Amino acid sequence: MVDKNWINAYVSKISGKHFELLLVQDIIDSFIEMLNVKLNDNQQFKANFNKEKNEISFPDCLVSFKIQGPTLILRKVLKSNYQVAGGIKIFDTGLAYHLKSGADLIEEVETISEALDRALSYLLLELK
Repeated sequence: MVDKNWINAYVSKISGKHFELLLVQDIIDSFIEMLNVKLNDNQQFKANFNKEKNEISFPDCLVSFKIQGPTLILRKVLKSNYQVAGGIKIFDTGLAYHLKSGADLIEEVETISEALDRALSYLLLELK
C-alpha cells in the first residue's frame, strides 16, 4: 500500500499520478477472490473481473471504473434492466481519500484499499 504522507502527496500532486491502475486492479482482484469463495459456498454465480475493460460482473450488476486524474470513478449498472443505478467517486486529496456520491461526502479513509472496500460496499449494498 502507498502511505498517504506529505511526501507522497506532494509527488502525486506535481506528477499528476494519483492512482496506479495495476494496484487498483490487484486490490479489486483480491476482493473478488474472497467474494467468490463465499458465493461458491452458497452455490451462487461467481463474480468476474475483466481487467481489459475495468469491469466487474457480479451476479446482479456490472461495476465499471475509470481513472481521471485525482479521481477514481465507479459506476453500477443493473443486469435486470441495464439501467445505471448510480456511482461513487474516490478523490485523492493528497493525504486521504474522499468517497463522494454526487456532492455528498460518504467517508474519508487513509488507504486506497479501504476506499475501494467502502466504494464496493456502497455500490453493492446501499444502491438499489
